[in-house]
Amino acid sequence: MSRKCAICNHDRRHEIEHTLLRGESHRAVAQQFNVPRGAVARHLKHVSAALTQVRKLREIEAGKSIWIQLLELKMQAETIKAKADRIGDRRTSLLTLREKTRLVELEARLTGELNERPETKIVNVILDAETAKRMTETFLARHQKSSEPT
Repeated sequence: MSRKCAICNHDRRHEIEHTLLRGESHRAVAQQFNVPRGAVARHLKHVSAALTQVRKLREIEAGKSIWIQLLELKMQAETIKAKADRIGDRRTSLLTLREKTRLVELEARLTGELNERPETKIVNVILDAETAKRMTETFLARHQKSSEPT
């Protein structure tokens, strides 16, 4: 007959699992809740799939909240700009336009539409010995002139 999980039967099971989800170590959880470290490790073995799923859902929700905040900021900027335009406040209108531009840029970065990595292109050139020698001499002649004191 197998033993029942000490954590599953613990009065503070949900607190223990929340602590584990925050990334606390087995040792810290065991000390905080006065349970054996081995019990924490065994508990994680049989509930790790469920805890992993919860962690992923939280990450998705956090991502959604970022999008919601971004949309709210864009709407607020539009409202402020419209009001500034209505009363003829050009300075505020320009400032909100700049902020809207930054928000669109942020959105493009988050969606991957804006790629800020430089693109590298490699070109292979095959030269005959005479052309390579001529190019080297020209390069050296130009750089020797510029490095000489005037």
